[in-house]
Amino acid sequence: MTTPALSHQLLAVVDPADASRHASRGRARVRDDYLARLRTLAAVRPVAPVFSHWSAAVVHGLPMLGPPPATIHILGRSGVDERAWRGIVEHRARAGDATVVRRGLAATSVAATVADLAARGSFVGGVVAADHAVSAGAFGERTPLATREALVTAAAHLRDPVERTRALKAAAFCDGRAESPIESVSRAVMDILGLPPPELQHEVDLPGITARVDFAWPRLGVIGEADGDVKIADPRMLAGRSPMQVLRSQLARQRAIEKETGMRVVRWGWDTARRADRLGPLLARHGVLPIRS
Repeated sequence: MTTPALSHQLLAVVDPADASRHASRGRARVRDDYLARLRTLAAVRPVAPVFSHWSAAVVHGLPMLGPPPATIHILGRSGVDERAWRGIVEHRARAGDATVVRRGLAATSVAATVADLAARGSFVGGVVAADHAVSAGAFGERTPLATREALVTAAAHLRDPVERTRALKAAAFCDGRAESPIESVSRAVMDILGLPPPELQHEVDLPGITARVDFAWPRLGVIGEADGDVKIADPRMLAGRSPMQVLRSQLARQRAIEKETGMRVVRWGWDTARRADRLGPLLARHGVLPIRS
């Protein structure tokens, strides 16, 4: 099942693992710098602004596919059209918009923020934010930031019908079982491709342990594993092990899963997850084909 070539492929990502940790720290610094800009704006304004959209996403710690924008986004007065001035974009406030305070900054609620991201961005980006909002975390370590019902309600309150439809689609599709942004991206791209919905966090009984896999199509005999930065950079995932030890453990786990289930394990990283023209052909080679166009 697991070939020497695959073994080499898995273990060859040790250097990228090191690079991914640097990349993660770099992304954190960018977010911290952006958050500092928000704090500066809040400090100099006579009336504290209510941050919205991508700025509110940073305040809430919601994941985004790219870095924060160069602009800062806040709510303007109700009835006033959207306008931009000196790097600050004022969005028209909606009646009944809930405001919360997080990290000492006022922002739109998590549900409203997710709705705004999904309305103005891509379906994939909206799903990444929505999945995170309703998730309790990979280890059940946190209280979900919002409920699906709250996301749907916030999306339904959007005025623009096109934006409302986008946001409602992301809210309906979200699933808190997606444990990382790469899993959210993967399943959103699968949906765009019309692939059969996978079972999420599918459990596999192994000798002495129950393993959980990211995606499974039991009838097709296929298991999918999306290998993002978190598996080789998050201290909780490392659990005191080196990246090399984690990767060797993944390889041994994969062999055990394939032996016990007879299913094929297909792995991919960010370069494949975010591109339909790569993820689609990869899964098609293993029999996961579109069921709708």
